[in-house]
Amino acid sequence: MFKKPIIFVLIIVIALIQITVFAEDNADTGSGDTTGSVSDKGYYRGSEYMYKVSVFVGLSDNADKYSSLDSNFMMIGNSPIYIKPSHFTLPSNVIGTVNSKVDYLNGATLTPSVITEYITDNPPPIPITNGGNINSVKSYFGDTATLNTLINNFAEQKGISREELVSNIKFTIEGVTKKYQPNEILPIKVDGKYQNKVPWVIIYEPVTIAYLKDRQTKLAFTATEYALAQKLGYFDFKYGKDGQYIAAMTHSDLPNSIILEESWFGYPVVSALPDGVKWNEDRIINGGGWGMRMLKANGNNTIENDITYDTEYRVNTDVITSVRIYASSGRITPHDKAYIKFNANGQTTTKSVTIPGGGSQLVFIKWRTPSTPKDVEITVDVTGNSSAKIDGKTRSKTITAKVVDLEEKVPPNPTANDMKPSGYIVPQLPNKAQKSSANWGEWDCYWEPNWVFVSNGQGGGKWVDKGDWEYEYESYSISLTGEMTATPDTKAPTAVGKKMKSGYGINIEVSANMSLDTPNSHVTGVQNVLTYYPEFNYEEYLRLMEKTSGNYSAIFELKNNKYSTYNSRVHFTPLWFPDSEYRVYGQIIDLWTPDGMLSINVDDYVDIQGNVYEDWHIGPK
Repeated sequence: MFKKPIIFVLIIVIALIQITVFAEDNADTGSGDTTGSVSDKGYYRGSEYMYKVSVFVGLSDNADKYSSLDSNFMMIGNSPIYIKPSHFTLPSNVIGTVNSKVDYLNGATLTPSVITEYITDNPPPIPITNGGNINSVKSYFGDTATLNTLINNFAEQKGISREELVSNIKFTIEGVTKKYQPNEILPIKVDGKYQNKVPWVIIYEPVTIAYLKDRQTKLAFTATEYALAQKLGYFDFKYGKDGQYIAAMTHSDLPNSIILEESWFGYPVVSALPDGVKWNEDRIINGGGWGMRMLKANGNNTIENDITYDTEYRVNTDVITSVRIYASSGRITPHDKAYIKFNANGQTTTKSVTIPGGGSQLVFIKWRTPSTPKDVEITVDVTGNSSAKIDGKTRSKTITAKVVDLEEKVPPNPTANDMKPSGYIVPQLPNKAQKSSANWGEWDCYWEPNWVFVSNGQGGGKWVDKGDWEYEYESYSISLTGEMTATPDTKAPTAVGKKMKSGYGINIEVSANMSLDTPNSHVTGVQNVLTYYPEFNYEEYLRLMEKTSGNYSAIFELKNNKYSTYNSRVHFTPLWFPDSEYRVYGQIIDLWTPDGMLSINVDDYVDIQGNVYEDWHIGPK
């Protein structure tokens, strides 16, 4: 148990240390209401909440939010730690899990276990489900005292000192890779300056304790875990004979409570849905119910990036930028509309909206990015009905987008003299973040007449329409599927089916298919497919595929290879590749919606058996 040590740490922190806040956060919240327990149904209490927290240390001074969390950071500790407030006692036999959202996105399974270890502190209430405020949550997890408390407890979890957590890890700082002294890695302040020469990241997930209707089962799950349990059929949190009747919490309020403001480490931004609109399980798993804070590398000679980007796009790409408009202080009607004007790189549009009081919807601009990398400011201004506000807060907003080059890194020409790298083993496929579906909607407003006869008291009168405005929410959705097909090139004379010899080329075709219930004007087609190869450990080199047919659903093939004698659309396998599956990894990206970018991963293989030399025969003259 971690409860006793944390009390001492907190007393020292409060008495001696002034609160210091991290430079960067990544968390936002939606809106919503909660309801109490219902007889003979599952329920939860607004006072009983926790956070499930993981801490990662950067492996180099160049690691940042654009890096890979899997490759460029390392999690400290054995598993995430729960933090609960001191005002309630955790019930006995509460079920949690040992994994985090990062683990689940990397393919981990839901493995329930009774919670026995946790920190008792005073984290702020969760927004929406427990009546909290997102800024208080950001402040708590952005406090370096919280970070140091977590580091201490992760060390205790592993049975070592906080120094030993990092003393045996190799870090790359100013180009030098070695083991560094802990005081150069840990977030220690000397003369008012933090000494950590690498960044630290906190990932936190809100947890609400649910009491199921059997009055025996108690779950302390994150939004992701409730979604996985529902999807796997372990429990039904929705309605009906076997339902727990707590879906308003599990599928709306909890995933809405904390969401990413921007994409960090390749994880997608999944926007909040209007109060009462249920998230589907895949949407929750992809992006509901989590936030991040980062303490940048602050050692000597560390380069700071002072620009915070809200989003990232690629050059020459059709994209969609959206904001959420709330009717924050009253309804917005057709007689008193709100108007939202966007200006993105000189491209402008103005849209009108009608929204019921307390409601919200995404409003967006579809535009094309410039042909060269640059920073683009997208301005959004609201006029008309004074109730309309961006994120429920302001009438204007500037979104800073980083437009980057989509650079094809063509592999070098393979030769007969190429040697197998020392120690090479065929790598496992990457598992980059995906978002395969999106949901959004628009409010429609119409007049519902209610004709009432009003007497004049003298036997006459007149008919008066005492009707009112009615609202309907029209939901839109889109899903993306894809498939890769890898086959031996027709110039490989001895290939049979998928079996071929190394040294020959392979052909790759990727199909990207959309299923949509939305106007085409609300989305773009898939615009880019990237492919990575096992001989380069799915890193460094990539081929950018070319769309050869279709539009919203499309076929992509390799570009013509300049090293091919026949200028074919091939990728040459290295002569030294071992007999095994040669598996190609692909990313289908840049399908933009008002709810963010959809992207999925695909792969396929050819079976390498032997090499091209075995097809040569030298006969007598």
